[in-house]
Amino acid sequence: MSLRNFRFDALKDAEISSPVVLERAEHNHLFRVLRARAGEVVGLLDGCGWKGIAQVEKGNVLTLLTKEHAMLPEKRIHLYIAPPRRQKMDSILKQAAELGVFRIVPVLCEYAVSEPGENAVAGRWRDLLFEACKQSANPYLPQIFPMIPFREALEDAQKNCQFLAFGSVRENGSFSFDSGDAAWFVGPEGGYSPEELAELEKIAHPIRLGSYILRVETAAIAGIAKLV
Repeated sequence: MSLRNFRFDALKDAEISSPVVLERAEHNHLFRVLRARAGEVVGLLDGCGWKGIAQVEKGNVLTLLTKEHAMLPEKRIHLYIAPPRRQKMDSILKQAAELGVFRIVPVLCEYAVSEPGENAVAGRWRDLLFEACKQSANPYLPQIFPMIPFREALEDAQKNCQFLAFGSVRENGSFSFDSGDAAWFVGPEGGYSPEELAELEKIAHPIRLGSYILRVETAAIAGIAKLV
């Protein structure tokens, strides 16, 4: 039986049998919306790898029963994406978290159609990702970085990842990615410019996702699913 998970940022330092004090929104959802009763158990996540189980006690309080730290995934996917418009990006974020993406880097490309503000990246995006982590029981909240220009993104990927890839409709040989860090590049709705594509092809592996041109949201999730 799967547990409903709730955000608890102080999980790492919490002691077994100690009270669990959830943030107001989480507390209200548990007790006012879900009407949790004494004896029920719920899951706890801090987004940094810690997982816990707490029991509901009388008086709408929680007691920590167990906690553990999950190991980092063997495959860590870094999503370098030129963000599409808001609704599409929201969907990508939630599905990426469910698939276990480790890191998300918004990239400013020549044909970009959307440039999210810093508040959206640090606030709303993080909230969307955490909701998806709670739903999927993913203990690691994807790291979010500020938007960077395309060429800086290439440098960043080479620095942080051993394998770099992008979607392509042309045939490509088999690829091997069994563990470590992989960069998955997804261009804007208008596609990469010829110059950007030429630079990407020099350092990244083309992965065939089908015979046709994909939407940004399709390419992002299909590529992640193929790499994990």
